[in-house]
Amino acid sequence: MKEYIVDAIILKSVRAREADRVITLYTRQLGKKRVVAHGVEKPTSRKRGAVQPFSHSRLMLRRGRDLDSVSQGEGLEIFPVLRQNLEGLAAASYLAELVDAFTVDEDPNPPVFQLLLETFVLLGGGRDFVVARAFEIKLVSLLGYRPGLEECVLCSAPVEGKVYFLPDQGGIVCGGCLPDTGRTQEVSRGALETLKALLRWETGRVGRIRLDPAAGREIKNMLQLFIRYHLEKGIKSGKFMDLVDGR
Repeated sequence: MKEYIVDAIILKSVRAREADRVITLYTRQLGKKRVVAHGVEKPTSRKRGAVQPFSHSRLMLRRGRDLDSVSQGEGLEIFPVLRQNLEGLAAASYLAELVDAFTVDEDPNPPVFQLLLETFVLLGGGRDFVVARAFEIKLVSLLGYRPGLEECVLCSAPVEGKVYFLPDQGGIVCGGCLPDTGRTQEVSRGALETLKALLRWETGRVGRIRLDPAAGREIKNMLQLFIRYHLEKGIKSGKFMDLVDGR
């Protein structure tokens, strides 16, 4: 079958030769996929609206020798709220880059698609900081990197007293197991319990969680350390999001 249909969220669009663009999609059916949209830069192109970054679209793709191409497209949701302010666009850029960095081509994961779809609905509403933190912990968990947050990951004992987070060990450790080397962050009980709630609560409700500023900084630092450890790099658009957010 030369043509097939996918439900896709547009992660990235890069200008190619002439009027073409290479589009990075995250699809419900196939996971991440890169395709080419021929002629989409032309003013008369009917595909332009369907391949705008951070849009949810239904696309008809045609199989190609190198990259499949977009034959037709229907925009289903453009998430207008996130486009109304710089904070929403910065957060959408960060989350899209995070998905791109953590996933490989054509490895389907429908829960990741659903998480991204539900999160984009929430962006731009003034709660982007907490929504982004929920997305980070949920995404890594869905992809098999869920950190241990319930007990010491080294001795399996309930953690009493001070709690530390070690990305290279995969979660929290007690004071007795704390190694002498490695990236370590001491974590307050409040921040730890809030992080558990961000993971546990349904995506549509996480915007109701009120983050104490200090706990928010702790959680952000924990997750950034964890993400950098697993990716062996940072997320470029994260710096822009921080600049816009001011945290």
